Amino acid sequence: MPMESISSPSVPFCPRCRRALASDCTRCPDCHLGFSPLGGVLDVIGELPRETRAQNVEEFYTRSPFPGYAPGDDGATLLDRGRRTPFLDQLDASIAPDAWVLDCGCGTAQLASFLALAGPHRRIIGIDGCRESLTHADEFRQRAEISNLQLVRADLFELPAEAQGFPVVISRGVVHHTPDPDLAIRQVAERVAPGGILVLGFYETMGRAFHCVRRRLGKLVGREISFLDPVLRRRDLDAEKKRIWIDDQYRHPLEHILPLPHVLSVLNSLGFQWVRTVPPLALGTDLFEATPPLGTSALCARRWGWAWQGINDPDAGLVIVIARKNAGPS
Repeated sequence: MPMESISSPSVPFCPRCRRALASDCTRCPDCHLGFSPLGGVLDVIGELPRETRAQNVEEFYTRSPFPGYAPGDDGATLLDRGRRTPFLDQLDASIAPDAWVLDCGCGTAQLASFLALAGPHRRIIGIDGCRESLTHADEFRQRAEISNLQLVRADLFELPAEAQGFPVVISRGVVHHTPDPDLAIRQVAERVAPGGILVLGFYETMGRAFHCVRRRLGKLVGREISFLDPVLRRRDLDAEKKRIWIDDQYRHPLEHILPLPHVLSVLNSLGFQWVRTVPPLALGTDLFEATPPLGTSALCARRWGWAWQGINDPDAGLVIVIARKNAGPS
């Protein structure tokens, strides 16, 4: 399927074949993907029964959509916030201004919306399994008048997106909330085009170590210990955002933590080459420019550094691996 399969970056368009769709259709006329329109969301799951743990996760995010939007958020405030976040600013600078981008597990689609606003000629597809999160995302998409972001409700293990079809695939903070993280990584990685980039964020074993201790201490005393959590220490966050953070970080029904060497091994088996990890983040660099692979000692030192920084880590051990898919057959 050619990358420029629609003449202008406007929704709705099919997430599988990327053809423009009539606003009232329920099946793509080209690839025959069926869906139920849910506002501006294409709902592929509908009322089909889901695996118990996936259903539990959806119910959790229905109560606490993550991340939440503030009442006054609009396109300008999201763009400003993203550009003041070093990682997001550099991610935007690293992605071509007319690229197709797939965001797997987009939640309320703040990252997808930022990339769409920052690159009006990009086409962004945001996929998530939670109807309520996508409803919030669609409300913001309409408020910010984002025409190049297609939101899709679908299961991560049955992604309605073309295999090897996207130059950039993002899955940030998702695979560790699935029943089978290795299979989730494979599903996401399968959508990366040869020579393309995967941006994979997950809770790393060493990086998450301090938060695991913090969470256990909270259970012992019967409440979260706010002074140990850098997010809960912030005075600029309102009570609702802190409640959502507490739910996501302390009460999530399904969570795995993954050691970096294992994730790298999985990616290597799928034909991906190391580019870098974040952290660290070198300001002013192209995130997709390869850095030398780390040897065993350097990898160990980096992971211990994440553990040491855990007390002040606002991402609570979320590590991002950036990897490039081999251009030839894997």
